[in-house]
Amino acid sequence: MSRDVDAPAAAHVRQDVSTVMVVGAGLMGSGIAQVAAQAGLDVVLVDDDVEALDRAAARIADSLARFVRSGSLTDDEASRARGLIVTETDLRAGGSSADLVIEAIVEKLEPKQRLFAELDAMCAPDVVLATNTSQFQIGRVAANCDRPDRVIGMHWSNPPQLMKLVELVVGPDTSSEAVAGAIRFLDGVDRRHVLCLKDVPGFISNRMSTALFMEGVRLVDEGIATAEDVDLVARLMFGHKMGPLETLDLAGLDTALLVSTALADFYGGDRFTPPDLLERHVAAGRTGRKSGSGFYEGLS
Repeated sequence: MSRDVDAPAAAHVRQDVSTVMVVGAGLMGSGIAQVAAQAGLDVVLVDDDVEALDRAAARIADSLARFVRSGSLTDDEASRARGLIVTETDLRAGGSSADLVIEAIVEKLEPKQRLFAELDAMCAPDVVLATNTSQFQIGRVAANCDRPDRVIGMHWSNPPQLMKLVELVVGPDTSSEAVAGAIRFLDGVDRRHVLCLKDVPGFISNRMSTALFMEGVRLVDEGIATAEDVDLVARLMFGHKMGPLETLDLAGLDTALLVSTALADFYGGDRFTPPDLLERHVAAGRTGRKSGSGFYEGLS
């Protein structure tokens, strides 16, 4: 491990990972699956929606093709990565072979709690169960698990196949062995990590980013600046690769609204409160790149 963690000791958890089960075939799940496959791991991508699995497979193929065109991968490497990913609608079938599980389903607490109770019951007792939640406390996600010591937050940035930093979040029961196993996996897939030592909503990254994102939206909502100029300030004055509104369009305005509302409810005050403009965009179905429009038009 890269640093000391004040976490309870627990039964042994698996440290060597050869097969990863990713649950949820959306943008995040497909990206995480691609990262693992590019690192040479077998991946089972599980979703109960066959069409979602088909879209994920097409998304991964397109992303790998982009890597080939950029010279980051060879044709053979891309082909090998595609071949390491299998799709599955049966959670139990995927869980029987997994050395590590990463959940990336809808960002709602109750479905996550139900899923982790299922995973806790069906997976081998030494398998680490990671949640990609961007806001919920890990202790709440693991509330119905008999082995909450093996549950950890593993918050990836979007898009996972491009972003090199992953945020690990230690729950109240997360064992030091589970943390070590998660770090070992991330090292193996060429990702750096930061460690959130307290189980607080929003962790490190979303407390920082949501404050910036909501202020960027307010500047547009109040007629102070255009979306383009807000993003230009972030890129050319702050050195960000993408502006806050471009980033929201990529991540999904509906997800941003869920996160900001939850943080505002928990922490109070105005720093995380979603502006009316964000709520109006989501209500109109303008959720960003996945809908084709958000703060910018013609997204794809």
